[in-house]
Amino acid sequence: MAPNLVFDGKPQCDLVDCRPPAAPQPGDVIPQQALSIDYLAKDYDSFLRSMLDMLPARLPGWQTRTEADLGMALLELFAFLGDQLSYHQDRVANEAYLRTAGQYESVRRLLALIDHQLFPGLAAKALVAVTTTTTRAISLGFQLSTKGTATQPAVIFEVIEERVIYPQLNDILLHADVAAGSTQAVLEGEFDLFLTPGAWIWLQSAGNGEWAQLADPVSVNHVTHITTVNFNAPLSGQYDKASTHINGNGLMTSHGESHQQSSTGTGQADQKVALDFAPLTYVADASGAPQTTLEVTVSGKRWQQVEDFIGSGPTDFHYTKAQDNQGFLTLHFGDGLNGRRPEVDAPIVVSYRSGIGSAGMVAPGALTEFAKADVVNDKSGNPQASFGGADPETLAEARLTGPRTLSQQNRAVTPQDYADALLHGVPWGGSIVQPLHAKAQFVWTGSWNTVIVSVDFADRRLLAAVPTRRQALVAALDQKRMAGYDIEVEDARYAPINISLVVHVRPEYFVRQVRAQVQQVTGPQGFFAPARFDFGQPVRLSDLYSTVLGVQGVLYITVARFKRLGDRYPDEKASGVINVGPLEIARCDNDPQHPENGVLFLHMCGGKEG
Repeated sequence: MAPNLVFDGKPQCDLVDCRPPAAPQPGDVIPQQALSIDYLAKDYDSFLRSMLDMLPARLPGWQTRTEADLGMALLELFAFLGDQLSYHQDRVANEAYLRTAGQYESVRRLLALIDHQLFPGLAAKALVAVTTTTTRAISLGFQLSTKGTATQPAVIFEVIEERVIYPQLNDILLHADVAAGSTQAVLEGEFDLFLTPGAWIWLQSAGNGEWAQLADPVSVNHVTHITTVNFNAPLSGQYDKASTHINGNGLMTSHGESHQQSSTGTGQADQKVALDFAPLTYVADASGAPQTTLEVTVSGKRWQQVEDFIGSGPTDFHYTKAQDNQGFLTLHFGDGLNGRRPEVDAPIVVSYRSGIGSAGMVAPGALTEFAKADVVNDKSGNPQASFGGADPETLAEARLTGPRTLSQQNRAVTPQDYADALLHGVPWGGSIVQPLHAKAQFVWTGSWNTVIVSVDFADRRLLAAVPTRRQALVAALDQKRMAGYDIEVEDARYAPINISLVVHVRPEYFVRQVRAQVQQVTGPQGFFAPARFDFGQPVRLSDLYSTVLGVQGVLYITVARFKRLGDRYPDEKASGVINVGPLEIARCDNDPQHPENGVLFLHMCGGKEG
């Protein structure tokens, strides 16, 4: 009961019930303090035990524990449901980590975060030579297969290049011998109307056999009745006209069987269409990359496959696909906000091919069966084994090799990532000069993180003097920054060095020449060249000794001063090391007009004047 509200000393009975609470009646369950819950209970036995342990405190009158009791049956049912829910909770948690994920889509999406795409496999290809009795056009999808048995189903291949086959091309003879490495052959007969550039012909002799693809042009001599053809690649074998026979009816085929699946739109959000056959066929394009054979049309318009609906609008003809562990696909359409919904009763037609990988690697002469009955008198065969088939990447392989194939990092996470993005990740060109050194740090500004990147260029020009540089650097880092991070680019901080050396010259060398050489090897084009020292890299006296003593004519040197420029810095002759800050770069230009960038005094002793 709510407490009484009092105003001006009077209870407000019209707002709350002012009656005193009713006395408890016999049989009422008196609320008790909450009991501790065992959160480690995860299976049927532990759930049932926990509920039985709770009964004496909750319902002390319940003493029956027999299996026939209705209450016990309900407890066992609750324990069973708890076991199932606990299992699904664990599975959902496991799918969030690459090592424990067991579903194909989970592994694919996790690896997509590092831009690794699971290899879907490739369908094998085979070149088939056909002997025909009738001129006929061979369209895309024309099927040939191996001979199926009770234990081994037929392996189906489909033509992927349209051709017209002719009886005249069943057996062609050579007019002249063809040497190995040749890119041209002369044939007996006039075949300019039958052989076209891009066609495949099979050359077979007593000791050699190979496929050759014709190149442009195909020329015919109508006087001597011969045809000269050119090949796209040199022949590997040698062919003589006496024993060589050529079949010009070559067909390029690919493993996989075509399917067309129809459905209708429901008008509902997130409509799904499950495909009946698997695995989906992928064929190699001109570059060798896998290309899908899946096509989806709704009301005659082709829809586009996308990775997800994040960037899809309500009018975009987009769909996504999900694959299970057996390779079966389910197509997903949009909800009307992210991606268009198929309209009510709109015809949905899905065309695709099934068949992939090593299942299509067939032996020579295996493709002998035609799917169409009207070609019963024709003969076919693949003189060589099929090639190019590759199995899809398994989940075990993806877990092992996926993270290791990260060749390009598209996001900067650590400070070093931001520095590397400028040094290695940007294709600089034109008027934009690549930084020589870069150093990044994270700074908390009170509301968000700011990435401050210090840059050093070979020409040592400040960013303010070249405004386009700062804009280009910020734009490059903005493409790789993490959400919630701001970008700021600043000039490197330089640590000017103050050095004084006494150089003892050998008697036979001229002092002026030795001085010039020492200044050259120790100046901004030598020891203190911009590329030599990076952020935080100390200057070591031993390295300077080695550089100066390498000059011809130098007998030995004595260090008079070795320190940072400025009275507040101590001389480091004894330690031999000048340390700089993590965001500083040692610099000694020895420019008389800009002594603030470091100075180097040379006192020459000995040698010859002149």
